[in-house]
Amino acid sequence: MKEVYMAAKALIFIDKKFLIIKRGSNEDVYAEEWDIPGGKVKFGENPIESLKREVKEEAGIQIDVKKPIDIWTFFKNKGKTQVIGVTFLCNFISGDVALGKEHIDFRWISPNEIGNYKIHEGIKATLNKLKN
Repeated sequence: MKEVYMAAKALIFIDKKFLIIKRGSNEDVYAEEWDIPGGKVKFGENPIESLKREVKEEAGIQIDVKKPIDIWTFFKNKGKTQVIGVTFLCNFISGDVALGKEHIDFRWISPNEIGNYKIHEGIKATLNKLKN
């Protein structure tokens, strides 16, 4: 059976740096790669509230969601699941980064440092859209 679901991701900035988090080895896609916080929007959940919840679960911080900056899609589960996502520009509000069980490391990096990390090309493309 095929399914489609929405995901929301946060490009969180503080002092011209943004947060990346490293996925653990047990993840079903992009294991041990760097990512930005966010995840699946639950049925009936507001996407912005979902994003705030996911960021709190994955990174332990509070954010202010500013605006959507990118829309993207990918397939997983051997093409049986389509994920349609929106990346939001966000500002850090408060908290100390405390990773959840799915992630093993974090960094605050400047956009020009992204080439130093194994990170999805879609995130790089999103950053390029911000420059334009």
